[in-house]
Amino acid sequence: MWNQSRSQAPGITVRNRSSAKTLSCNLWLFRAIVLCLSIVLFGCSSSPIAPVVSVNNFVYTANEAGTVSALETDAVTGALATIAGSPYAAGSGSTAVAADPSGKFLYIANYLSSNISAFTINSSSGALTQIANSPFAAELGVDSLVVDSAGKFLYAVTERSENLWAYSIDGAGALSPLSGIPMAIAPSGTQSKAVLLDPSGKYLFVTNGDSSSAYIYGFSRNVTSGALTSLAGFPVSVDGLGNETAFNPAGQFLLVTGTSVFGTAGGVTVFSLSPSTGAITKVGSAVQAGIDPNAVVVDSSGKFVFIPNTGDATISAFTLDATGGLTAVPGSPFPSGGLGSVNGPLGISTDAVGQFVYVCNASNDISVFSINTSSGALTPIKGSPFPDGGNAPSAIIFVQKP
Repeated sequence: MWNQSRSQAPGITVRNRSSAKTLSCNLWLFRAIVLCLSIVLFGCSSSPIAPVVSVNNFVYTANEAGTVSALETDAVTGALATIAGSPYAAGSGSTAVAADPSGKFLYIANYLSSNISAFTINSSSGALTQIANSPFAAELGVDSLVVDSAGKFLYAVTERSENLWAYSIDGAGALSPLSGIPMAIAPSGTQSKAVLLDPSGKYLFVTNGDSSSAYIYGFSRNVTSGALTSLAGFPVSVDGLGNETAFNPAGQFLLVTGTSVFGTAGGVTVFSLSPSTGAITKVGSAVQAGIDPNAVVVDSSGKFVFIPNTGDATISAFTLDATGGLTAVPGSPFPSGGLGSVNGPLGISTDAVGQFVYVCNASNDISVFSINTSSGALTPIKGSPFPDGGNAPSAIIFVQKP
């Protein structure tokens, strides 16, 4: 097999010990009231002061034992709590997870049972309900999924073939194969590891290769029909044995991780994307990561890149500049956490506002880190790692509550 998301103001207590003490306290209180009124009056003259509202969100993992774990994440602390009913049954060998942008549906790639499980997400509790006729047929080795920004189409690739699968998504979240699916996208005998769309939804990219080389294949996409057309200038060679991929939020840069780029160590390569043609151009040279970089994510600000390295149980962290250059964050790589001696990280996700990083570990738990918004450094939050509730979590996703 090819290797591959408070402080509390102190109260005021006044005791009637003397008239002087009472006068002093009353004067202090009067000044405080005047100050507060001034802030409110002048502040409101330009814009209203909105109350701080925090809404908890959801985190899901695809577990190779054939389940999906569902957890609620505290929007303030990042702490995780298991959702009632979790883990939920999926297919066999669940290895990848995707969600539609509205947070209504969740999809799980089942590597061994050759299909895709589909669930509705309860918008209040995060609980999952399997969609009618789920799971939907794919093929052996399905291992990467992506849903378009309109929530109308799902695309999948497999680690056992050169095929690309494409489905339409109906109003209930059910999948229907598009005509001509599956379609061969690379030479026979090669294997695909990752599929993703650029943020505009105009272009789709697949990482494909064999035991000695890897390439990126590019397609333009009809956003109405979901149909794909091969782009000129592809395939494009990538460093090492290409693994997972990600775009920065603005869609300027495509990041591709690869194993065995620097001897046994992996690396990450950055490509710039032409928004008019879909062409990608390599930016500089590959940058070293850890051993077996198994995923990659860019935070919501677009400033920081995080890569979980399964082989040495670390997380590489980089800043991403306006030219696509990567610079290691001070202190990187960071220990991935986890319990026991076998704790390599397999999947990674961030929250919607760039506060926390979520990492699922081979030790059946999830490490949660706070992100230093200035430097990108990672710090484990209190209570981390948290039990996943499933066996062998291999992919993780943050889903914002609607």
